Amino acid sequence: MSGRMKGRHTDREKYIEIIVGIPGIRESIYKIPNTPTAKQSLKVFLQKLIVSDEETTSWEELAADRIKRYTEAGLALRGARYREGISQKELAKQCGISQENLSKMENGKRVIGEKAAKKLAKALRIDYRLLMCSK
Repeated sequence: MSGRMKGRHTDREKYIEIIVGIPGIRESIYKIPNTPTAKQSLKVFLQKLIVSDEETTSWEELAADRIKRYTEAGLALRGARYREGISQKELAKQCGISQENLSKMENGKRVIGEKAAKKLAKALRIDYRLLMCSK
């Protein structure tokens, strides 16, 4: 048998890998067969997901009532804390601030200063500038 014939006889991979999620936060890898039928099904599925700019609504518009009540910074703080699955008491202890002040920050009753924002952001693994919004 010639050297050319000893290698693999396939011109393509068996699967197509699809990564779904937010990089670094939560990702899932799916493998679909690399067949014409599977590729067509994937193409149809992806076309259904495509949304034009005219059909989208900004998150600020959707959350306008909550932004008005809690501020963007308060919502970002609450959301990040919820994502991490920790209580106000735990976060306050980690950052060296009182739970009462943390509650006021989340509820938009207290502005989050730069020093506190950096401590909170480090504990919550987010950019501190998200907590500096004053809207």
